[in-house]
Amino acid sequence: MKRIPYLQKAPSIHLRKQTMKNTFLFSLLFISFITQAQLNLIQYVKPIIGTEKMGHTYPGATVPFGAVQLSPETDTISYEINGKYNGDVYKYCAGYKYEDKTIVGFSHTHLSGTGHSDLGDFLIMPTQGKLQLNPGTAINPKSGYRSTYSHANEVAEAGYYKVKLDDDNILAEMTATTRVGMHQYTFPKSDESHIILDLMAGIYNYDEKDVWTYVRVVNDTLITGYRQTNGWARTRTVYFAMSFSKPFTQYGQKNYDDKQAYRGFWRKFDQTKNFPEIAGKKIRMYFDFKTEEAEKIKIKFALSSVSQENALENMQAEIKDWDFEKVKAQAQTSWNKELNKIAITAADDIKVNFYTAMYHTFINPTVYNDINGEYKGLDQNIHNANGFTNYSTFSLWDTYRALHPFFNIIQPSRNNDMVKSMLAHYDQSALHMLPIWSHYSNDNWCMSGYHSVSVIADAIIKGVFNGDENQALEACITTANHRNYEGIGYYIDLGYIPAEKLPKS
Repeated sequence: MKRIPYLQKAPSIHLRKQTMKNTFLFSLLFISFITQAQLNLIQYVKPIIGTEKMGHTYPGATVPFGAVQLSPETDTISYEINGKYNGDVYKYCAGYKYEDKTIVGFSHTHLSGTGHSDLGDFLIMPTQGKLQLNPGTAINPKSGYRSTYSHANEVAEAGYYKVKLDDDNILAEMTATTRVGMHQYTFPKSDESHIILDLMAGIYNYDEKDVWTYVRVVNDTLITGYRQTNGWARTRTVYFAMSFSKPFTQYGQKNYDDKQAYRGFWRKFDQTKNFPEIAGKKIRMYFDFKTEEAEKIKIKFALSSVSQENALENMQAEIKDWDFEKVKAQAQTSWNKELNKIAITAADDIKVNFYTAMYHTFINPTVYNDINGEYKGLDQNIHNANGFTNYSTFSLWDTYRALHPFFNIIQPSRNNDMVKSMLAHYDQSALHMLPIWSHYSNDNWCMSGYHSVSVIADAIIKGVFNGDENQALEACITTANHRNYEGIGYYIDLGYIPAEKLPKS
């Protein structure tokens, strides 16, 4: 007898909705009652936890569900002498491993806790002395721009990261807002201080990932551009705006692209130094400064999925001045507010485990629209998140069981927006499917099943979702009846997917 998919019976979910909603509202009242007083809970968050071995977490700075994750890379890009990539990508899903002895730089996008790697966009590294644009190797860090460091000189907190780069005696600090990363580098006195912007660096598929990069030097403190990549997310464009607190004295770039036979009449220009428009697949840039002893150079680096103009607007809206400590305090206040949603009584080591886990829980999914509401959709067109915040980075086969039900209790407003983001994904999908693994205007199509369906049903039953329930039901049923996706047809007919019928990886 033909098996009827569970979701063809989905209207029955409404029978228990009111009872579930009443129980759920009691839970919310209970949580609210126990968290009236703001406690200092960020002291118990240790972002360094999970960075060793295969924990796949990063220690850098982000805010709750932030679009920017500004964090160090240790050895995500290793090189042989001939310059060929020789890294073990899986070890570096989050870009950082506690066991490593060198830091390559600090990039602005990272996955947390995943079993796959991607991102690592726009790597920045401060250096001094002779300019080197090769990152070098972990065995011989002085052969490039990377630096040794010590955990004794490293601080990782919620919303803040600091480390001393030993080889050039530079103190690196960073914090973030939702869409902007803020750097602060304290230099020694030198006429040869540099800040490198590596537009080749990235996590996963290093040699083949870069599709195209464009950079425009607007003036001696402002740079804008974009980067197109073909990584785990196959079609991804990230726009940026980068602003320095101090004018650079000069700048330049090195293009590692294969030579083309003919590039037109612009060959008469020297594009390697002080040329304001740069494009290619494999580019590294540098910006030169003269610094006094203990002088701080700060950088604001904003991201957008839509345009350079939007990236600049995000920057100007979220960080209006150069007060690093104020931005850090705002980031940590936002973390403390989220952590105070649950108060526990326990020994300090238990609190460290609990609140660090809670911190990691509130990193993903990530906000994916600009300050004006615009975002690039799954159809690669520009949309506006009217009446909701759009989210990306949905590792749904990992998170449908516990994370989203937990969000219904502790983050109901955000989970409502996440469900609306899934339905927008469905509307933009060429296959008319809810997200499987939503990631930066892409679906990674990772894992069998349709895990977003249970997330949506749970939010509806518990009264969290305030959108069109019939539209949501239609999206769930349509997705659940895509027989040709990852064995769904076998599941409909048999109630399981035969192992021998799964697609070969």
